[in-house]
Amino acid sequence: MQYNPNMLAAELVDLTSDVSPGQEFNRESLHLFCSPLFLKAMYALYDKNIQTISCGSGKERGILPGITCGYDTLSEKNKAIAKDMIISPNHFRIGTEITENTTFLDFEGKLMKIVDKFEKQPNN
Repeated sequence: MQYNPNMLAAELVDLTSDVSPGQEFNRESLHLFCSPLFLKAMYALYDKNIQTISCGSGKERGILPGITCGYDTLSEKNKAIAKDMIISPNHFRIGTEITENTTFLDFEGKLMKIVDKFEKQPNN
């Protein structure tokens, strides 16, 4: 599917591929597993050594569209940032709502505003 920055985010939110548990991936292969809508934020999280678990609409679990990350792998400073985003004992969600008028750039910008708060941490 071709996409452009002015596309509606709702058109892109579910373009993800299945990732098997324990499947290894690296920065160069992230685009194979997630929608272009999440890619910039996924790259930034990867570069900050923040463990990502999944990304997508979240509608099947009743959570915001966004990226689920490992909470227990965070540094203490990053845990403080993520404390209001916890969705389970070991996971937090970086997400934001998508309305019928939300564009690709709007959504990406909102995600990045949250991701930018996190600090790079040592490899786990």
